[in-house]
Amino acid sequence: MSDESRDEGPWWESAVIYEIALISFQDSDGDGKGDLAGLISRIDYLKWLGVDAVWLTPIYKSPFRDLGYDISDYCSIDPAFGGLEVFDRLLKALHAADIRLILDLVPNHTANDHAWFVESSSSRNSAKADWYIWADAAENGGPPNNWLSRFGGSGWEWCEARRQYYYHSFLVEQPDLNWRNPQLRAAIADVMRFWLDRGVDGFRVDASAVLIKDELLRDNPQNPQAKGKPPPQRQTAVFTDDRPETMGCIEFIREVIDGYPDECCAAKSRARSTASVTSTATIGRACICRSISRCSTHPGMRCRCKRRSTRISTPSRIMHGRSG
Repeated sequence: MSDESRDEGPWWESAVIYEIALISFQDSDGDGKGDLAGLISRIDYLKWLGVDAVWLTPIYKSPFRDLGYDISDYCSIDPAFGGLEVFDRLLKALHAADIRLILDLVPNHTANDHAWFVESSSSRNSAKADWYIWADAAENGGPPNNWLSRFGGSGWEWCEARRQYYYHSFLVEQPDLNWRNPQLRAAIADVMRFWLDRGVDGFRVDASAVLIKDELLRDNPQNPQAKGKPPPQRQTAVFTDDRPETMGCIEFIREVIDGYPDECCAAKSRARSTASVTSTATIGRACICRSISRCSTHPGMRCRCKRRSTRISTPSRIMHGRSG
């Protein structure tokens, strides 16, 4: 790939990043679904648009209950899209066109058919027993607390094999991983290295705001301004979202990325209050952040940043769309 842009500064400071949901982009085999081969056939179109990097929404093996954000295997491509051999061809072709590739990393949860969850849910004594968020029932036999799923209903689901509940921020079929477990963190780091070693240029990190939940499982307070809002918004999610410990997770991800110079990582979060973690991302050796605490470089921000803050997620720099 050309280094001309790097002479003027890190590539991500001025890059045009084009988000592609592969399933709706370009079909190559007539099944009505976009795939990797279809994307390869459209690289000239991306080049014509002036795209500097492609951000792919999840292409991993998945039952697709949540558009691929329910992942069954982090280190394989879903057969509907192709396979690793086609992925490698795509990556090579993009790089030949001087276009970088960013993958969606989904470290908060897996699909319930992922091998990790199958083992974790089998027994309280399994090797991965603590890789997900498990809790005993309340005294009345119901869920441990009042936490809600973003998709409606309780965030807790009963598992008969363990006689415990597991927590899911999203679908019942998307159990949340336990980021307090060092073995789980190491496994996510291995996933990142698997793709970085293949030549991927970075990650967009999904749902980073909810990576850590309250260790004491305290009830979320009711939102006094929630009249007329759907149930998930009737609580103030202080014990499930934007926890201060989340920054430790972002720093851990950052450390993995730092082992690969010139790669990037952007973390998705959401605004809640000026006192909480609201929007943070690490890109190479820069940070995108607001309303965080404890940073020597940016007032009110916690990170290991050595350079100025920047943004890539502004409307003028991110493009979303289908092939033309």
